[in-house]
Amino acid sequence: MVESILQTLLLLAYFDIALLSITIANYAVSASYLGRESRLSRWRMERRRQKLRVRLKELDNENAEIESIKKEIEEAESDERELSRSIFILSWQGAVVLPSLCFVVSFICAIVGMNSEIIWSGANQENLGQLMVSSAFFMGMGFFVLLIVIRTIDSAARKVPIPEFEVTFENLQKTLKLKRNESTEITLFVCNKGEDIAENLQIFVNFPDAFKVYPMGYIVAKQHAKADYPNYNAAIFNVELIHSEVTTEFGIKLTTPDEKRIYEIPIHVREKKIGVSKHKLAIEVVD
Repeated sequence: MVESILQTLLLLAYFDIALLSITIANYAVSASYLGRESRLSRWRMERRRQKLRVRLKELDNENAEIESIKKEIEEAESDERELSRSIFILSWQGAVVLPSLCFVVSFICAIVGMNSEIIWSGANQENLGQLMVSSAFFMGMGFFVLLIVIRTIDSAARKVPIPEFEVTFENLQKTLKLKRNESTEITLFVCNKGEDIAENLQIFVNFPDAFKVYPMGYIVAKQHAKADYPNYNAAIFNVELIHSEVTTEFGIKLTTPDEKRIYEIPIHVREKKIGVSKHKLAIEVVD
């Protein structure tokens, strides 16, 4: 029985050495994501705080839902704790020191057990059993932490920051009312609400054939028969970049049709990293 325990302790020691090697190699991967995640976490926390400040101002309003605001505060605090945990796990302390400490303690227990004859002048089965359990426990703890680190690395690798667009008219409206047969200039707002800079953008604002669109610092092109919106008049804007949390305005000069109804305005935003994102606005032609 004692011989079997000694063999188990030897295997545990070998496992500890192997897992220590994996832990060091693992940090090389986690460190590559640490800087990006730290920057994004600070940005996400600040954006969360800004939204909360806006919501807290609503407390001055008698109709403000206090319970809803309390829930948002709790969610924000929970998000901040989660982001802080992710940063800690990807750091040197979380990715290396914490699991390595467990493996080292496990290794020491195994070494003490294998040299018990020297330390205690004889191998005691009960003491050896306790050391084996302790070694296995700490190795399991270290392995569990190592799995958490790997899971966090995988999550960071999947959450690649990308641009995300919101397209509206003035005052965040999705529908704009215009008089029929009216020559006017409308303003389109494109906001990058994502976590990364949008680069090499091409924005297609497609108007039905009944609209007359005039070139004014942008290209106006008739869409061909095989396009997504055949015969539409597209106002095309070429933009070098739009920073995160930045809204860019685009003015379009047009003449509305004579027929009174709601016209759908499809908008395609082409970007270097995400390809095409599709949006839809509407113009209601009235008297």
